[in-house]
Amino acid sequence: MPGGNLPTLPVKRVVRPTPSIPDHEVVRQIGSGAYGEVWLARSLTGAWRAVKIVWREDFEDERTFNREFEGILQYEPIARNHPGLVHILHVGRHDQDSPFYYYVMELGDDARTGVHITPDEYIPRTLQTDKKFSGNKPLPLDYCLEVGSQLAHALLYLHSKNLTHRDIKPANVIFVNGRPKLADIGLVAHLDQRSFVGTEGFIPPDGPGTRRADVYALAKVLYEISTGKDRMDFPALPDDLPEGTVRKKWQAFNTIICQAAEPRVEECAIDSAEELAEKIDVLRGYEVPTRFRLQKKKKRRKLRRTLQLLAAAVAGALTAYWGALWLNNSQHPAEEPAADVRPETHSSALEEESRTGYVLVTSSPAGASVYDADGNYLDETPYGPIELPSGTSVAYTIKKSGFADKEEAGTVKGGSTLALGGVLKEYHPPTDSQPWKDTEGVTYIPAETRHVAQGPLTAALFNKFLKEDHQKGNYQMKREQAEPGHPEKDVALLTQDGITAYLAWLNKKCEREGLLGKEFSINADPLPQTSGNTDGHSAYVLNVTRVFQVPITVTTNPPGASVFFNNRLIGRTPIEEYVNQVPYVIEIKLPGHATMRRRGLDPQDLYLSLQLEPDKSVIFGSPWTNSLGMDLAPVGGNALVMSHEVRVKDFQQFLKATGRKAPARPGFPQGENHPVVNVSRQDARAFAKWLTNKERAQGLIDQHDSYRLPRDEEWSSWVRLTDEKGSSPYEKTLPHENSREVFPWGFSWPPPDRTGNFADQSALIYLPSSRVIVGYEDGQPYTAPVKTFPPNHLGLYDLEGNVMEWVDDSYGGPESLPIRNYGVARGGSYLSFRPKQLTTSIRTPLPENTRDDALGFRLILSSDRPAVPTAP
Repeated sequence: MPGGNLPTLPVKRVVRPTPSIPDHEVVRQIGSGAYGEVWLARSLTGAWRAVKIVWREDFEDERTFNREFEGILQYEPIARNHPGLVHILHVGRHDQDSPFYYYVMELGDDARTGVHITPDEYIPRTLQTDKKFSGNKPLPLDYCLEVGSQLAHALLYLHSKNLTHRDIKPANVIFVNGRPKLADIGLVAHLDQRSFVGTEGFIPPDGPGTRRADVYALAKVLYEISTGKDRMDFPALPDDLPEGTVRKKWQAFNTIICQAAEPRVEECAIDSAEELAEKIDVLRGYEVPTRFRLQKKKKRRKLRRTLQLLAAAVAGALTAYWGALWLNNSQHPAEEPAADVRPETHSSALEEESRTGYVLVTSSPAGASVYDADGNYLDETPYGPIELPSGTSVAYTIKKSGFADKEEAGTVKGGSTLALGGVLKEYHPPTDSQPWKDTEGVTYIPAETRHVAQGPLTAALFNKFLKEDHQKGNYQMKREQAEPGHPEKDVALLTQDGITAYLAWLNKKCEREGLLGKEFSINADPLPQTSGNTDGHSAYVLNVTRVFQVPITVTTNPPGASVFFNNRLIGRTPIEEYVNQVPYVIEIKLPGHATMRRRGLDPQDLYLSLQLEPDKSVIFGSPWTNSLGMDLAPVGGNALVMSHEVRVKDFQQFLKATGRKAPARPGFPQGENHPVVNVSRQDARAFAKWLTNKERAQGLIDQHDSYRLPRDEEWSSWVRLTDEKGSSPYEKTLPHENSREVFPWGFSWPPPDRTGNFADQSALIYLPSSRVIVGYEDGQPYTAPVKTFPPNHLGLYDLEGNVMEWVDDSYGGPESLPIRNYGVARGGSYLSFRPKQLTTSIRTPLPENTRDDALGFRLILSSDRPAVPTAP
């Protein structure tokens, strides 16, 4: 490392008076470095701030000082545009005696007390202090992944502005409201500024000032917090690696670090913040982007496509006749052949059946409360059946007073019902004055504040654990004879790992049998050694102790956020609540705001006052613009519908991301804002799945939210059809005594000019006069850009025309009806010219693999997240 070449720019260090900052009370100096001093200050509103002072006399000349000041002025607005950068609130300059410039920043959390600031004792929380307080041991993997992701995204934003940080290190990562942020922006510079600055060990051999150098430094930071080692030790690993499945994830994370911190440029596999952020996010559990999978699937896809084309030739001959006949009767005159209708390969019946399944949760006795994996209350048992996509993993906790909690999980299979629940165990926890037995028959005697086992843990019981241990850990045990001739009484001598694993197994087993709840825990005390050298092995006596509850306070701005303590919902902010005194993870969630998390070992007297940061996530009940720039309108409940049809440019993003073959071009020109056409119902569903996964990964929608095609009854409600008879689309098309033709614009024919995109006079350039609406003008011979015509009362465009739209239902009807398993398209199109084709009730049954120049779709975003209950 060229560490000896590091500059010593500001070498003067003199005692200076407390600086005067307008509108702030400067309290005391809390930090200093090569580029200035940091002071604690209080604003006129009482808010605590950090103020960076950069003195003119620390620079060799005026030009350099002014250049640095101009750089801060340019950086100020950028810093406030990303949550991963410490926000600069104000920049100023003092040009009288002892000139300096300054910038006011948001204050970092206190390393010991979080957001509660005591001025005389304040120590800023940084990655450096987190390392120190952990004893310079490896920090938890989830913590490292979250820090890595947030800092990589912050770095990506900084680089997108053609800026580099140049001094990323643990001391320059500060926590604000628990969120890690890049700080010490005094070294931030444009990419073309390559002066040699930074900190030894965090600078690559090829030098600082590049995007690659920042990524290298961040990787070294992640190396330090994940291994507990110094960056100079890279790439050495810690002596003790995590066990089980966490080990594989840790090793994958370490591989990412090594790829980004590779000193040789030509061997570096990750040299951009975008790559680093993407790989960490994938490891955190987001879906692997499709392009990572394309290479593996190319050969199989090519073979499958060849077989599909062969099958299509046969299947097309069998299905084209009926599809053409029906389209002729519904959308086109009898004398004309159907427009470009191209059935594909497979029948939809089996796919439809395997696409969804059901989950049913029951209990005996009934009437138990069902909670999801996030702690949300769902309903009482029996709960369901609930229809879910095949492959969905579910987890529930069933609770009833007087009974032990029952945790159930499984995966939904298409065409079947996943039954969960069963008989609840009566709850028999320890009581103050009575002996208590665990599942293994060990008796515990009351002793002051706990129950203590009558003797040490036996070798026989530990051997039973080893036989039932599904983790198959390599736990070593020694035996100590307790009574000659009675080997069943031999005492187990165990290592710390062995007794910890046994306690986890026994606690879980007692919980399942209703002998313990979350408020009790079985622990162990080691006995003094009684014979010889035991090489780190000890005898243990078990005890049962109540898990004490301690108060916590959580407030947020804005209020009303849901607070989860170890995945259990405890209420909405502001909240004062008692929680178990156990290691914890607190999550604070509010729609439209970034989720905040706090972790710790002991929540005793925890006080959190959090400023929630708005993001672009969905808020049901309010209009919303999604990641594709598509406007969605609220339509009641937890549902938003796209105000317009999916556009050509939206579908192109899907094709690019997934590698799917583009649909055939229509026989006319289309711009990027025209509705996409020639998409089958399978295509529409695939688009919905892709968009759901994309926006979940971006944090814009919740795991309970998903895009889908609208149901037929939902589509009807948008056009004010509320009195339809029947349960299937087929039955709703049948006439009844009160039925009458209703158009989106009323009861008269023809429609008023420019009501929507129908077969108007401009279409005479390619349609005969018998196929247009006489005297009607809309100016659009083919598809029109979305939002060309006025919306309806809900703000939805083109429900009546432009293109027909897929819905999610099958057509239905009697068993003898050949088209009962067809899909359904709603609304008219630019080819519609008959009154029947433009009624609000028009439904066109089509094979779901149909692709047509007049057929598109829009999606609905719905959620199964329940209303947040009152805190227990």
